[in-house]
Amino acid sequence: MHTQTPPPATPNGYAAPRPTPAPRPIQQTAPVPMAPPASPYPAVPPQPMQPQHMTPAAPYQHMPAPMAPQIAPQPMHTMPAHMAPQMAPQPMHAMPAAVAIPQAMPQMEARREDGDKMIPGISIHVFCERNETGSIINKAQHDWRMKRVNVDIFMGGLNSAVDYYHNETTPNLIMIETAISGAELFTQLEQLASVCDEGTQVVVIGASNDIRLYRQLMEKGVSDYLVPPFHPMNIIRSISDLYLTEDKPFIGRCSAVYGAKGGVGASTIAHNLAWILAEKMGQETALIDFDETWGTTGIDFAYDTAQGLEEALSQSERLDEALLDKIMVRHTKKLSILPSSASLGNGSAFDAPETFEKVIDGIRSISPFNVFDMPHVWSDWSSTALTGADEIVIVATPELACLRNTKNLIDYLKAKRPNDADPLVIVNKVGRSKLEIPLKDFAAAIGIEPALSLSFDPDTFTEASNDGKMLTDLKAGAPHVEGLTYLASRLRTGNFPNMSMLGKGRKKSGTSLKSSLMSKLKKK
Repeated sequence: MHTQTPPPATPNGYAAPRPTPAPRPIQQTAPVPMAPPASPYPAVPPQPMQPQHMTPAAPYQHMPAPMAPQIAPQPMHTMPAHMAPQMAPQPMHAMPAAVAIPQAMPQMEARREDGDKMIPGISIHVFCERNETGSIINKAQHDWRMKRVNVDIFMGGLNSAVDYYHNETTPNLIMIETAISGAELFTQLEQLASVCDEGTQVVVIGASNDIRLYRQLMEKGVSDYLVPPFHPMNIIRSISDLYLTEDKPFIGRCSAVYGAKGGVGASTIAHNLAWILAEKMGQETALIDFDETWGTTGIDFAYDTAQGLEEALSQSERLDEALLDKIMVRHTKKLSILPSSASLGNGSAFDAPETFEKVIDGIRSISPFNVFDMPHVWSDWSSTALTGADEIVIVATPELACLRNTKNLIDYLKAKRPNDADPLVIVNKVGRSKLEIPLKDFAAAIGIEPALSLSFDPDTFTEASNDGKMLTDLKAGAPHVEGLTYLASRLRTGNFPNMSMLGKGRKKSGTSLKSSLMSKLKKK
């Protein structure tokens, strides 16, 4: 654990063999002696170090140099987020018209302001003392953010790691679980440092939720300190913070809006969500129209269609902040738009997932909040974009084809995103037909309570589209606007708002809670 240039990586992600350096102990600063506490873990007998087989991920093409472990001591006044106690859940509030019970977030660390993206193609060795920890690591390594990461899991603690690396090169990151603390812990960390290659980082999984111990470990060059019990996301974000923050200091959040079937109104909802976020909530927002063929941003926002998306895709190799700023349309002070030309001549000109990934990464590097208007197509790039979004909104209508497609989408996304919240479902155009599927049955079939239902109002939506206006321009206090504001607040903050903060348009329009999805479900 030293601050020198790391050895070159080999194709399998491991450090290239090098002459074994002379042991160099970690610089001690005479830590305060602490008596080792009684171990909360059962004794683990020595076991042969046979790593569990993990399929190696493809090497990352633009892997930044691993951060050096030596961190300058800094005063710490607050406990890290992953060591802080969980906040008590907030009480539910009454729902606005056409709004259902919101979905609970998974039990994980507090939601961050920035977004998540894939971790570079690094190699990680994990030495566990408990089977429970190995299980959590295994869940974490199957997360979409870890797709490029090669993980090997071993049973055994610090001593096992020291013995192993006497004859093996060290990976980019070593994660060690140990129940010891005090002088014995630092002695064993010195022994590990003596067999580590330069550039290797170390994360310790300990048993003591002690902020003083955390500070001492940081001063000695340990990259992070985690304490069980924890969620797989704690592991993922600890790794992400080590390998993404220096090279990419900013990653904007993104919400992808996807229609379960063509014609369900997903684009209209995406555009109005972006508008409400920017103009009603003051959130700097970017709206990206990914529908090259049938995009409607030009119609809904009343400007001549420009080839924003196509230009960005064609120049993805040299896409940077200056070029994106030139291509994107600054619609208002808070809302920027990357439009599509809606031309039949484009078709599948840019189907490569990596091309779209570069555009998405470029947008998220300059905009703090992004709304993706996804086309109703299923391809490698669209499924990758959906899987990698911070929030997913599925728009459906209460009919059989949408029910089937929504169920398939939810099952697919739950399998691909086991550590993320469920998608948010909007049931649109409710009341259009007497033969439509009742909302109670729709919710039971998809296994998720919809976050929002919007009644069928063709005149308002048609007028807005024909005149190039948003719903707030026509009926600022209408239930549709109130419901979308409710959902926009959830996307922005991670929590559904107190209903007293929303408008009172429900009374003006004559709509009451009796017409909401909440009351419909209760009646049925």
